Amino acid sequence: MIRKLREIEITGLNKMPPLEWSFDLEAFLRDFINEDYFFAFNKIQDNRIIGTGNVLVKDKTGWLANIIVDKNYRRKGLGFEMTKFLVDFLKEKGCETQLLIATELGEPVYNKIGFKKLTDYQSFDSVEESDVTACDSIRLLETSDLESIYKLDQETNGENRTHLIDKFYHNGVGYFSNEKELLGFYLPNFGRGLVLARDELAGIELLKIKHSKKGKRTLIPIENQRGIDFLENMKLEKGVKSSKMILGKENNWKPNFIYSYASGYCG
Repeated sequence: MIRKLREIEITGLNKMPPLEWSFDLEAFLRDFINEDYFFAFNKIQDNRIIGTGNVLVKDKTGWLANIIVDKNYRRKGLGFEMTKFLVDFLKEKGCETQLLIATELGEPVYNKIGFKKLTDYQSFDSVEESDVTACDSIRLLETSDLESIYKLDQETNGENRTHLIDKFYHNGVGYFSNEKELLGFYLPNFGRGLVLARDELAGIELLKIKHSKKGKRTLIPIENQRGIDFLENMKLEKGVKSSKMILGKENNWKPNFIYSYASGYCG
């Protein structure tokens, strides 16, 4: 049986994600459970939670996220069952485009349902602190910058994510031209830390700030070779790849503008 997640069931779910995800599922669920665009579900068997999955919906675009099956119940078709449930749920919500980020383990499951790969992301982790001073072009974001942030995010991702930007832009920083045009921004509280930029120098300077802190993870599309070269030169720890996949209507997006995706629920 698959049913809606109950808030009292959140505690204990951190045992579900694989360790290599370095992901606090419980904190994520508590942060989103009361949002009207978020829906979370559990797979129940033997009177216990053996699987999870959730979706985020905005307009005609839906994201599938955190599709996890307890390691003791894998290879029984339960990941396929949860994914199909979420896909059908999003169709009922009117989503024409469905997106997800797939691990190597999950990709074959999503292929069976009809998802196709758009690109790969390469992960990088900072393992030590570094001393970085922000350049003069970077300052804290203000409410008056929101329209420019929306515009750059829409241009980059081809979807409306104003609801997420409103939630996470606080404490973010932007890189501005001499003419005060927003060329890039970094939102540290948005997932693993979203970095978007239409200008290469802006993207690099924002990555410097992000990875001056230990324990920061960046996932960057393989199309953004300039960003990958920079992260490799920083001597960060290079991790596994994951795939961005799509089902349904394709949207126009610019992976070379992505210097760090936010998280698996909005790559």
